[in-house]
Amino acid sequence: MMTTDLPPDNTSRAGTVPEITPGDFLGIVERGDPVQVLDVRAPARVAGGRIEVLPGGMFHNIPGSLLLSCSSLGETGIDALAPVVVVCGHGNDSRLCAAHLNRLGARAFSLRGGMASWMALAVHREIRPPSGLARLVQVDRVGKGSLGYVLLRSGEALILDPGRDHAAFLEVLEGSGVKPVAVADTHVHADYISGGPSLARALGVPYFLHPADAVSPYDGTPGRLDFQPLTEGISLPVGTSLLRVAHTPGHSPGSVTLTIGDDAAFTGDFLFVGSVGRPDIADRAMEWGGDLWRSIQRVKNSWPPGMRIFPAHYASAAERDALGTVSGLLREMLVSNPSLGFTRESEFLSWVGANARAVPPAYRTIKEINLALVSASDDEADVLEAGKNECALGAPS
Repeated sequence: MMTTDLPPDNTSRAGTVPEITPGDFLGIVERGDPVQVLDVRAPARVAGGRIEVLPGGMFHNIPGSLLLSCSSLGETGIDALAPVVVVCGHGNDSRLCAAHLNRLGARAFSLRGGMASWMALAVHREIRPPSGLARLVQVDRVGKGSLGYVLLRSGEALILDPGRDHAAFLEVLEGSGVKPVAVADTHVHADYISGGPSLARALGVPYFLHPADAVSPYDGTPGRLDFQPLTEGISLPVGTSLLRVAHTPGHSPGSVTLTIGDDAAFTGDFLFVGSVGRPDIADRAMEWGGDLWRSIQRVKNSWPPGMRIFPAHYASAAERDALGTVSGLLREMLVSNPSLGFTRESEFLSWVGANARAVPPAYRTIKEINLALVSASDDEADVLEAGKNECALGAPS
């Protein structure tokens, strides 16, 4: 359980208000310690994205102005016996609110940097590498439920699906002493701003993307990207290994999967552990749904059951294994993933239609940013990226 005597490197005191970093808060959550989260933003902002609380925890939303008017802890619903992490947009209002709660008898901590820092938090998770790789690192952006990868072999590295903050990926490279050879996106992302083009420029390596995703899916405007084509059948070398490219459209026209032999498939937003990438991002659910059906049939008919799937997103912490990493064996997913269970296209498309839901309005803007058609400041990007991804069909993943 979190206590007020955490080590000095875990908390700092701003006046009399203890703070906790996003990384240390994540450790508490992943250990399963009982903890409350109090979000003091307006309900409309909270609806756009909030910190998920695992079983054993509790989430509260009380706007800061209302909380500060409370004269007793009983008015707030906060449990005095369990620690509470107070969250706001950037870690300012949460300090005031945490101080007020502590005066009322709570054990409150302010989340340093607020939701902006939580959404930016990315942690490295080592994965037992498949045959053909010397090392595989999954970069987990916890707040978004998004995953990028660093693939390493024979002194070289390829970076896949990076976010706009390069730091977590650069840390892997700096600690390994390898030479980066390429950066690639499995598709043009809709839920977060890609760091692929800018990271490739910074490293002086090529950026790869499928040409079908290099235009706006909304109005056909060509993107302003400098990229190398990532098309069916080509291979990307990483040291002495080759990653083969399979075009697996459906979530987007240019979605691709990168495979290493029969051992591993990096599926982007095409195939998740528990679902499949939604085909309705650009309001073409039936058209792209047909592409998605054909991509799924390709998987079922030609991929070996022992293929391990490494997606670009996950739905919840329940999809992580004991080491915290996210992946799935195809043989198991064929049983547990509902999107893989249909035998007729008509049934699949009916399921697609039944599971359609509103697309977040920010997704069009994010795609246009990723195509270099528009730009956004860091503050604007924080707002656009707020909240967990909604890229899976049926439920967020």
